[in-house]
Amino acid sequence: MRRLVFFAAALCALAAFGLAGAAAATAPVQVTDDQFAANEESLGMSPDGQTLLGMWNDWHFNDGCGISYSTDGGATWAPESFAPGFTFFTNDPEVPGTGPFAIAGDPVVVYNPRSGLFDVICQSFGGVKGNQVQLLATTFDVSKANADDPANSYGFGAWRLPAVAITTGTANGSQKGSNGKFPDHEAGTIDTGSGPGHHYGRLYVAWAEFNGSGRSPIDLAYSDDDGASWTGPIRVSDAGHQFDQDATPRVGPDGTVYVSYINSPNEASTKHNAVLIAKSTDGGNTWSRSAVAAPIPDPATSLPNALYRGGTDVTSTVDQSTGDVIVVYNDRSSGALNVWATHTTQPGDLSTFTPAEQVKASAQTQFFPWLQSAPDGRVDLVYYDRSCDPNDVLNCVTLSSSSDSGATWTSKAVTTTGFDGDTFGACLAFTDPPDCTNFFLGDYIAVASTDAKAQVMWTGNGSNTLDAFTAAIAP
Repeated sequence: MRRLVFFAAALCALAAFGLAGAAAATAPVQVTDDQFAANEESLGMSPDGQTLLGMWNDWHFNDGCGISYSTDGGATWAPESFAPGFTFFTNDPEVPGTGPFAIAGDPVVVYNPRSGLFDVICQSFGGVKGNQVQLLATTFDVSKANADDPANSYGFGAWRLPAVAITTGTANGSQKGSNGKFPDHEAGTIDTGSGPGHHYGRLYVAWAEFNGSGRSPIDLAYSDDDGASWTGPIRVSDAGHQFDQDATPRVGPDGTVYVSYINSPNEASTKHNAVLIAKSTDGGNTWSRSAVAAPIPDPATSLPNALYRGGTDVTSTVDQSTGDVIVVYNDRSSGALNVWATHTTQPGDLSTFTPAEQVKASAQTQFFPWLQSAPDGRVDLVYYDRSCDPNDVLNCVTLSSSSDSGATWTSKAVTTTGFDGDTFGACLAFTDPPDCTNFFLGDYIAVASTDAKAQVMWTGNGSNTLDAFTAAIAP
């Protein structure tokens, strides 16, 4: 069938996503307006905050990685489309597929200041010999994009094709933990420093490597040419910690690379969970033993009053002014699942962290935290926050920021009217019926930071399905 007609929703500021007072520099913008869902956003942004590339799980075009970009600081967005090089079909018979896989998702996008390109990574699986699952890398060049030609994915000259494999696994017919051998839930970052200890422009990606034996250690790879070639995989987690997820790589102001993750005694356990972190002082080639940043006394594996999945997640960043490492996770020690934060007591020293404290205490659920840091040291944390609903059902979005390495936080409402994440199912495009019961809000949302703003991207309810929204928040 013909692709639906899409629009940028450039100036769409829905009342249902209003802001509290002067909390934000812009009203929320609806980036997608689809028949099928968009979720699990990733967001790259140029240092001046003007050029942005948003990505998400695309359940509409090709069950791949959806994209849109902005060249005016997020005020308006090009018509949405898909990232080429991953899947072998699209849902438009006039637009051929350009990759070897049936499905792609878990997008990662970061801006590389050395090249001026956006580095893009997507997990891709199905439809090739041996049930391969690969992390594939490509680049997007905004200067070559054609915003008036979404049917041709902005013109393939904007993309480096074919996409390059970072690592390869096999799914054995399933994408669930020990049933398959595959990389999962990857995250990336760029070394933007140019002084001693740095590798300017180096792209790092880390992931959980489900190894087919019920274990999921953390691996990392890096590239010095925007993902055209790779060093790795390199094992990050040590032999004592083999049941892991939520790998997040970050680079400190001295060039030290950190990877945080959640660890448990086994794949199904919620006992003795902990936030772990390791560091590398040689550009990711060798890693310290993993240190415990914080225990997680009462982790969650599901969310109350929801059919969509969610639970305890871990994320981290580094204060670019002090070098302190800040780690955030969510836990039910206070009663409701809330976001907690801790940080190193000495920059670069992973042996001692401060006692964890709630970022924004609430009797309602908070989930999907994501951290980023601005060059001036401000730390930005975005998460879904049901504090706007005393019944603990509707999801709002909150941005909490810290200017003292996570010791104290100031919170601002990105949205004040919540949405019910079970209103729409995340249907598999043109396969499941419109009233499908596959409820899936994703596993994370996104924030990118400059000294002047935090740009947030999240999933909310559109008119027909789950859509991607964005807003710029003044510090």
